[in-house]
Amino acid sequence: MNEGHIEGAEGPERTGISRRRLVRYAGVGATLAAAGPLVVSGEAVADDARGNAAGGRGSDGRRAWRAGDHHVHSEYSGRFDTSTNPPTFHKGADAVYPIVTNAIMAKHFGLSWVMCTDHGGPTHSKVNLELAYPDLLRSRVLVPEVLQFWGMEFDAPALDHHTLMIPHHRDEAQQLYELERRFAKLDPFPAE
Repeated sequence: MNEGHIEGAEGPERTGISRRRLVRYAGVGATLAAAGPLVVSGEAVADDARGNAAGGRGSDGRRAWRAGDHHVHSEYSGRFDTSTNPPTFHKGADAVYPIVTNAIMAKHFGLSWVMCTDHGGPTHSKVNLELAYPDLLRSRVLVPEVLQFWGMEFDAPALDHHTLMIPHHRDEAQQLYELERRFAKLDPFPAE
């Protein structure tokens, strides 16, 4: 399988920050600045983290329902230019917001958890592994109050799309990569 080109991916020889990356992270910075009024005090964050860490228990110690969203697209639900060989990925076709923006907005609207479920095309498994997953890890650090799951919009062969959720574990990125690479009907290039 030819792995494909990823727009904006930088080789190891590039040590400086690219203009594209600068603009991208400036956008994330603007999002964080705009969300400033949404940021709660450190004490409230600590209280919320304790509640979430208590096995889903509410402040009274009883089990509690947690509101969340299991199907959230980010800028990694992009499009692929198939006139190039291999296809080139371009961000933002179906959704334009960075993963961290989605997490900030989830927090703003009172959600306890969200799941990244981007959909792809040829070689999207590589896009998820090399670009989207590192952004998810950064988002988990920047917005720790929201439990952020890793998954995908799974285009199963001969079926419509579904949500595939990967539980938190140290190999979650590799597990999703393998599942998408091997079983998502749009991922293979050339098409099988």
